[in-house]
Amino acid sequence: MTAETAPAPSAALTAADELLWRRFSAVLATVPASLDEQLRASTGLNHFQYTVLDALAHQESRRLQLAQLARAHDSSLSRLSHSITRLEAAGYVERTTCEHDRRANWAVLTDSGAAIVERSRAEYTRIIRETLIDRVPHEHRAVLVDLLTTLLTPDVAEQCSSIDADLEAQVGS
Repeated sequence: MTAETAPAPSAALTAADELLWRRFSAVLATVPASLDEQLRASTGLNHFQYTVLDALAHQESRRLQLAQLARAHDSSLSRLSHSITRLEAAGYVERTTCEHDRRANWAVLTDSGAAIVERSRAEYTRIIRETLIDRVPHEHRAVLVDLLTTLLTPDVAEQCSSIDADLEAQVGS
């Protein structure tokens, strides 16, 4: 029997590293809860539900495969499925089987779902402006998008780029 050696500890965090981590942790702890609270109070949807409906609304066909939606939102299929079930019950989404792959399912935005996204968009825009957009100086926005993209796992970044291709084309113009 051979003795296993423990991996070498990574270098200790510098004060600057620790400060960066603490600020990042504070953002992770406070921003999502604030978004959920404000959005739910004004629209009845939580942030995850709104972003799923909005992603569908931005597709020409108003549909995406559940696996693609899950990857783009860094969500498990289980979490997404629970949300889709709630959105189906509200009449905002329908789940259909993929005609090319019977194992895959599509989330399809209904007319009611499109209407709730449209009715909620102004309030959502106000909330995200207040929470982030208006706090970031214009000259830092592109750099921040690039930085945030590097923090994503490659598969999530790829899915986001696929879903956001229309925006990236407009920003690049």
